Amino acid sequence: MTNKRKDLTGQRFGRLTALRCVGVNSSGNTIWQVHCDCGTIKEVVSTNLQRNSRSCGCLHRELLRTRRISHGMRKHPAYNVWRGMRKRCQLTRNASYVNYGGRGIKVCRRWQKFENFWADMGATYKSGLSIERKNNAGDYTPHNCVWADAFTQANNRRTNVRIQTPWGSLTVAQAARRSGLDKETIYKRQEQGWSEEDLLRPLWSRKAGYNARKRNEHGQFA
Repeated sequence: MTNKRKDLTGQRFGRLTALRCVGVNSSGNTIWQVHCDCGTIKEVVSTNLQRNSRSCGCLHRELLRTRRISHGMRKHPAYNVWRGMRKRCQLTRNASYVNYGGRGIKVCRRWQKFENFWADMGATYKSGLSIERKNNAGDYTPHNCVWADAFTQANNRRTNVRIQTPWGSLTVAQAARRSGLDKETIYKRQEQGWSEEDLLRPLWSRKAGYNARKRNEHGQFA
């Protein structure tokens, strides 16, 4: 056996050093005992040793560990934003998939790696913000995304109802801020059939003797 088969004793294959031949398997391939730089001793078939074996498995584990911690931001809020973005676009079992991936919304190839996402968006990130698409029909790309707070995102939802106001067309949330009313009051007035011109009429106290449904003689808010 040793006369016909190549002697690998002392030769290095990546992190592995061949120590001695320990036998032959059922396919007729020589089995070698090897020593890994990490200290592990194992047996490897000669064909695997010469073709693709480079360690006892420690190299693969180190590479995986390096990939997991390379950016050092797994606990950063922006990392969870990135994960959520990809899940709702790419994971069919995600509860939000129907409104994102199901509508054809995609995450660009560059942002499949967090490092690239952070390189493009990290400079403008602030605590409490989430990722927002400028064009709700567009994909998640560097040119179509900004950081936004919850209020801004709520106003950009495609399901938002817009109403005409003295300040132009606004969402109910925006109109509530400008008028000083709360959103529930405006929604309730809509359900009761109030006209758009009366929706934002101020709430007057009973002591002042005003009726919130009436206009003044000029047809304007009192």
